[in-house]
Amino acid sequence: PPRHPPVGPRQPSALVLLNSKPTSILVRGCHSWQKQLQRPHRLPGPTKSHQLCGSVPTGQAPARQPAGSPPLHLSRKFTTSRPPLAPLFAPTTLIIGDSIMRGIRFFNAITLSFPGATAADIAVKIPSVLRSLPSSVHRIILHVGCNDTARPQSEQTKRDFQYLTDLLKDCGKSIFISGPLPMVNNNSERFSRLLSLNTWISSFSFIDNFNCFWNRPEYFNSDGIHPNRSGRSLLVSNIQYTVHTSD
Repeated sequence: PPRHPPVGPRQPSALVLLNSKPTSILVRGCHSWQKQLQRPHRLPGPTKSHQLCGSVPTGQAPARQPAGSPPLHLSRKFTTSRPPLAPLFAPTTLIIGDSIMRGIRFFNAITLSFPGATAADIAVKIPSVLRSLPSSVHRIILHVGCNDTARPQSEQTKRDFQYLTDLLKDCGKSIFISGPLPMVNNNSERFSRLLSLNTWISSFSFIDNFNCFWNRPEYFNSDGIHPNRSGRSLLVSNIQYTVHTSD
């Protein structure tokens, strides 16, 4: 028959109950039925990630600092001071003109827009503008004339343009004249002055915008004068194409 191991006295067993209060350990054996041992419950300190964030999870005690160490000031914000961003490349082009040039941007270009300006107004501003330009700028694109054609003085407009181009001719930079845009729903007299000015300035280093915008009202704002977003995109593309193909 199979042999069974001898039955001896029962071995002591332990039941451990853990809670947030001091732990009680109950020991049950053959001679003492119950004995309580009090042991303090130690909480783990915060992890490294908690210390970096400046917060400690609920229910955990903050870590103690070594004696003699400076006080630790924690903040929930992480702030850095950065220098202002500089352009990756120096500007090479100046675009200057009336309100038609507002919002005209392209690579490495400085845009100066003066609403309501005529050719005579731009001529007054040119000397101070040239003095403030960085030496990297070697090209100037001029767009003006829309406000000049509002007055019935075509000969005076031509004299103002001639003076402006002579002023720019001696600055040592490449000069391009961006032609006027045909207006939508304008009267025949002003249209005649616009077309005459466009034909006259075509003898200079000329950017022809007239044909791109002629009879294209979808490229204009409701005023029929200023280009909308699509019109500005078309104007930028035409200027870039003319400038780059002439270099």
